[in-house]
Amino acid sequence: MAKRRRGDGAPNTSDDLYPAACVSASCQALQQEVDAALEGTISLSSLNSLACALAEAGETAALVRVWDALGGSKGASPATWLAVEALHARPKHLLPGSGTLRLPAQSVRALPPARRLHKICKGRRMSARSAGAQEHVANGLAWVAAQRAAGRSLEAGGGRGRSLLAKELRKALGINLEIARGLVTTLKRKKVL
Repeated sequence: MAKRRRGDGAPNTSDDLYPAACVSASCQALQQEVDAALEGTISLSSLNSLACALAEAGETAALVRVWDALGGSKGASPATWLAVEALHARPKHLLPGSGTLRLPAQSVRALPPARRLHKICKGRRMSARSAGAQEHVANGLAWVAAQRAAGRSLEAGGGRGRSLLAKELRKALGINLEIARGLVTTLKRKKVL
């Protein structure tokens, strides 16, 4: 089996595979801020600006730990959310699991940083979808009742059937597909579907 090579043709070295220690001045400043944040000696606004800086630097592991210190989505400012979602939007192979910052070991088992970042962003999207669907529940219930009265069996068990039902709701109620998908979930939770 051939050795993997860098873009310039030289073989990979241990320096290529493992990130270097934090040596630049900006990196050391970030390290000091992260240490202060994890000790709990930093204000909420400073935590938000630190989270933005970590997202821009691609420090996923440190961002996730600062996110926990921030209190999650409750303490995040809109600018922080934009930075977090911009980091999440990067291609998967460009999301570093751990960067150059040193973090203290965690006592409990945790998801890998890139996976945790995905869960944070997905939670926000699902919450917005559910909130948008709440105002259409009454119309959705009426539509389901009308379809059942017409003798139609509605199947939303999962996969294709659920997707097709969301598309039908989108057309019937004049809502976008994302809200229709949230409406299907809400109707399933109410045991209507």
